[in-house]
Amino acid sequence: MSKTFSLAELSDLAGASRDQVQAWATEGRLGALGKDDAGRPSYGFEQAERAVALGGRATRRRFSVVNQKGGVGKTTTVFSLSAAFAALGRRVLCVDLDAQANLTSSFGFDPDGLDLTSENLITDERVRAEDVILETGIEGVHLIPADIKLCRADVKIHEMFMRELILQNKLRHLFSHYHVVLYDCPPNLSKVTINALLASDEVIVPVETQSYSIKALSDLTNTFSLIRQKLSHALRVWILPTKVDRTSSLAAEFLAALDQAFAERLLPPVSADAEVVKAPMFFEPVTRAFPETRAAREYMRLARFLVLPDAERDAKARASDRLTPLDDAPRPPA
Repeated sequence: MSKTFSLAELSDLAGASRDQVQAWATEGRLGALGKDDAGRPSYGFEQAERAVALGGRATRRRFSVVNQKGGVGKTTTVFSLSAAFAALGRRVLCVDLDAQANLTSSFGFDPDGLDLTSENLITDERVRAEDVILETGIEGVHLIPADIKLCRADVKIHEMFMRELILQNKLRHLFSHYHVVLYDCPPNLSKVTINALLASDEVIVPVETQSYSIKALSDLTNTFSLIRQKLSHALRVWILPTKVDRTSSLAAEFLAALDQAFAERLLPPVSADAEVVKAPMFFEPVTRAFPETRAAREYMRLARFLVLPDAERDAKARASDRLTPLDDAPRPPA
């Protein structure tokens, strides 16, 4: 089902007054409006996307979601954020680079039934991105799917010229078309992962607060520093605590240690929530299947933060309340 937006929501997305958004609609700058059941103007994704652009909020972002450890929420994060970004009027491209193809399956596609996948894009010079991109059931979100053949991609590209830049060169012409590109990376630092990192500006590292050490995270972020040194490619690194048990003292201690170690690079945590696991069974992310749950609201908050203009985002990353749990955060005035 396509999302509809209220005038107030468009105003919020554009960072403009309702009167300004209404004026844009009257002038036809939001495109052709639909009608609701009562015959009133209806605002859809096209209007939200145009409002974002007219308000000067169309920041472009490219994120690799990376961790060498499996099961920490990489695919869940990509899947949930894709819908959250679309709900904010942003056009999104998801790139599944994991041979397990869980992101592809989450969107409702059978990896074994696809003619072309990200493996073909990376290993076959003749395959273009447009040949592989699929429309998903979420308006504004497109997918480059994966399949098991990705297991052989590293071997196939080993002798290829500029092998670390294959993905960037294949997708570069699309970067201006999408507000956000999200790469779901395999649980290793393979050549495919390096391709994703070099096609990104930023990295999100999901980490479970129950099972990971600060040293392991530091080793991983050191790898990103090596990419800057050896390949002249700087990445902004974000740490995202996932599956956080808010009642656990151990989780609270680990969050405090993360805050001390990574400070402004630490993103607001996402809570453990059964609905996060349940939602893909309906081929929907939690932000759409169970939008009132805590995890859904936290992913929406995360998406709002990540698409802020640079200056606003930097200021918010330094704010003392940036890690305040949603249920404890001050509510806006009614």
